[in-house]
Amino acid sequence: MKKNLAGVAVAMMLVLGSAVPALAQYNGPMKVTVPFNFVVENNRMQAGDYTIQRVANGQLRIQSNNDNDGRSVTFLAIPKEGKATPEKAHFIFHRYGSDYFLATIWTPGLETGWEVLQGKLETELARKGTRPIETATLIGH
Repeated sequence: MKKNLAGVAVAMMLVLGSAVPALAQYNGPMKVTVPFNFVVENNRMQAGDYTIQRVANGQLRIQSNNDNDGRSVTFLAIPKEGKATPEKAHFIFHRYGSDYFLATIWTPGLETGWEVLQGKLETELARKGTRPIETATLIGH
């Protein structure tokens, strides 16, 4: 039993280890204008202009570029493989009622992106069986 668990752990590290170096190729900031208030993990953000940048393996930072709000939040995300290579960054949001949650960020020029870990509110909605009503995609600039 212990050998099986050790084997699974090693296999997972190899898979994650191979995805992270590909993501490391793009370290530039990604900019987006979000026309609605939204949530990143457990942090509520106002509509406006944002810059998102990788700060460490599995950690990204979102920085508000709004005049009256210089808020910065670091959040966790896991690498995600895609099927296409976007020219510009894509930001995917899930909407439950009037609440939007940042869900996925696709990195420009790569077939990889980041899946944002769900925060407490989104996890609670998912646990209740609530599905997102809509998914919004914004293109970075």
